[in-house]
Amino acid sequence: MEERKLGNFKVLEEYPLIEPWAYALIVEDEVTGERKYIVKEAQLNEEESQVYKILLKILEWEIKPYDFSRAATTHEAVREYFVDQLKRIVSVYSERLGARKKGSIDWQKVLYHLLKDTVGYGPLEALMKDPFVEDISCDGVGKPLYVWHQRYEGLPTSIVFQSEEEVDSLVLKLAHIAGKHVSVAFPIVDAMLPGGHRLAATFKREVSVRGSSFTIRKFKEKPLSIVDLIIQRSISAEMAAYLWLLMENKMPGIVMGVTGSGKTTALNAIATLLKPNVKVVTIEDTPELRLTLENWVQLVSRHSYALTGSKTGEVSLYDLVRVSLRYRPDVIIVGEVRGEEAYVLFQAVATGHGGLTTIHAENVNALVKRLTSPPMNVPPSYVPMMRWGLLVRRVNLGGSTGRRMTNLWEIGEEEHILVGEWDPARDAHEVRLERSRVLEEIAYLTGKSKEELIEEVGRRSEILKALAVKEIRDYKRVAEVIYRYYNDPKRVLSEVRVA
Repeated sequence: MEERKLGNFKVLEEYPLIEPWAYALIVEDEVTGERKYIVKEAQLNEEESQVYKILLKILEWEIKPYDFSRAATTHEAVREYFVDQLKRIVSVYSERLGARKKGSIDWQKVLYHLLKDTVGYGPLEALMKDPFVEDISCDGVGKPLYVWHQRYEGLPTSIVFQSEEEVDSLVLKLAHIAGKHVSVAFPIVDAMLPGGHRLAATFKREVSVRGSSFTIRKFKEKPLSIVDLIIQRSISAEMAAYLWLLMENKMPGIVMGVTGSGKTTALNAIATLLKPNVKVVTIEDTPELRLTLENWVQLVSRHSYALTGSKTGEVSLYDLVRVSLRYRPDVIIVGEVRGEEAYVLFQAVATGHGGLTTIHAENVNALVKRLTSPPMNVPPSYVPMMRWGLLVRRVNLGGSTGRRMTNLWEIGEEEHILVGEWDPARDAHEVRLERSRVLEEIAYLTGKSKEELIEEVGRRSEILKALAVKEIRDYKRVAEVIYRYYNDPKRVLSEVRVA
């Protein structure tokens, strides 16, 4: 394939974001090796720009307000209404203006820019459509926007704001889309955008030296399944099968790692291994978990709605973990523990509930120290109630990066047993189930031998490998196979072996 150039840059990859108007180019400087993310967007010519400005003014007069008495008042419904209004107005005025312009105007392109700048995310619209971009951040005026790309990690983009007013306006727009207030008096906003994307922003120079700034952590509508993680080599089929057995027996566990390592992704994939008839309550700051269970209560914390700095109306994770016990759940899942909610979760686990959560920690020793220190203050004797701990890391894979579940411990009072480990030299996982004490406990509870359980892990590993080979990876389809296995394991296993 012929190598493409863009000035002094070599084009590594190009793919569509919003066809045919916006594309992403990943380029590399041939001298320094620096990589950059370029948004290649169709620009308006002079005549189209004039028409764009005219139509923008017309919209202020012509567009009809949305009727909020309708049953559907979601952001998507309101956006769809305004899109229809925009198309109607552009259609009407394109005939009048087009009679004079005679085809020199691409009306679809004009409509694209109008939608982008009115009901879309403006200069961020193309980035928000990129499925490989996980994070978008603006550090201030004169600096490029940065993205975190699944394949290339942190990249500067071709988008640079040239004035403080431009950034201020965008932060106000983002806060408005999220239904939140931001001003000089209240210059910090932490909110959720439509689609579950998380917004953190500061306004003007009140708390940020360089003026307004923001970060958007994008949310995947379709989470990765356990089979996705196997295909990506993040986890081995045998390690996943072992976790499957733990989930069946409601063995509490915790996923640890640094920011952006993939803790929530791992947690969601593991949670889909639960039995289909269990009752689950999830508790999060931002609703990121996507389960396929029917009996699932999803609770989300709420910040204070007071404008005085008080905690009026606040509903914290601690409040939600406490109230979740009234739901009589089989399993409580907390998106991430950071404070006193950890103590309540461990109390719940101690009374027989299953529990899953994530935490910022780099290893099992750091995990124990964080749990037993303020503000969590979990008694040391309670820590082993979380029977297992999984460490997720971003690792270097010889020029590229990836996520790997590098260590899987069974947490004990005095000793933590390493039952699974990633070997970087081979990029493969080693699982040593003969060391497992949790399997001995499950064997005692179920009346089976440890050897029988190890064989069962092998059968489940066989099923997960078969799904990976067939690329049956959608989290709902994977969950269907898992649920079928719970009901009729012999049939599912025989189907896999025949195929």
